[in-house]
Amino acid sequence: MAQYDEIVKHLMDRYADEFAMLSFGTSDVQVLETLDTEQQRVKVHRNDMTFKVLLHNETVLLHIEVQTEDSRDKPMPLRVLAYASELLLRHELPVYSVVIYLSPKAGVNDPGGYSYGNDEFGLQHKYQVIRLADLDGESFLEAASVGLLPFTPLMKPPEGMNTEVWLERCVEKIEAAPVDSQTRGTLFFALSLLGGLVYDPSFFEKLITEEIMQESPYYEIVLQRGVERGVQQGVRETNIKNIVSVLTERFPQSDVQPVVHALESIQDLDHLTELLRTAVKTSGVEAFLQALNGSEM
Repeated sequence: MAQYDEIVKHLMDRYADEFAMLSFGTSDVQVLETLDTEQQRVKVHRNDMTFKVLLHNETVLLHIEVQTEDSRDKPMPLRVLAYASELLLRHELPVYSVVIYLSPKAGVNDPGGYSYGNDEFGLQHKYQVIRLADLDGESFLEAASVGLLPFTPLMKPPEGMNTEVWLERCVEKIEAAPVDSQTRGTLFFALSLLGGLVYDPSFFEKLITEEIMQESPYYEIVLQRGVERGVQQGVRETNIKNIVSVLTERFPQSDVQPVVHALESIQDLDHLTELLRTAVKTSGVEAFLQALNGSEM
């Protein structure tokens, strides 16, 4: 999801009302304010976007998570419950959560809630699951929802329409949208980037020129951050490989697989560097795991 974060959050922020209408399935909703997600942190993850909205004349919070794939680190119902609980505690307003899945295979098994206990004792929390692959793309092309146009290639095309014709339709709608050149470039760039989740990127190279996308102020930002993340990911993978190699060489009779699983959840490069030093000095794999688990508390 990292390479899509910048552009998706920009679209959700700029076209917040459209995403609110998509989330609630009604036009009787108005976004009042975008809340600062930098201050809404839960240990398992940081939520994507939260809005204060007026829904049927009631002020509530709309929390939207966008996923390219199914949640890996924690089950999505637990993540959504954690976000909603933190937001409810902070703002003391009703919280409505929505998870939008971009990839066709993602979210199929998302139950849309978490519960335990019974009517007298326990908990029940529900949220909306929106899989773009289940939505009728034609209806979104016909609607005046400019901010959702880059997502239409991820929706269902009209029955019997081939891929190239469908993508041409999506591109034509952005070309005809009543926006300035910078916004049009951003919409095209987003369509090309997101569409690559489902289709061969060469389709978009035929339909959209790079010069048009370069009109967008987000074009260079997203590409540069993608390069930076790629470098960081390479360093991270090298550090993990070195830690495992050191432990394997020092303790050839020990099973290092639990270490591999534990390291896969660590993103902090400084933390991994420190763990490499620990691997060099530790008395055994079990001792290393204890030190690793202690450092995460």
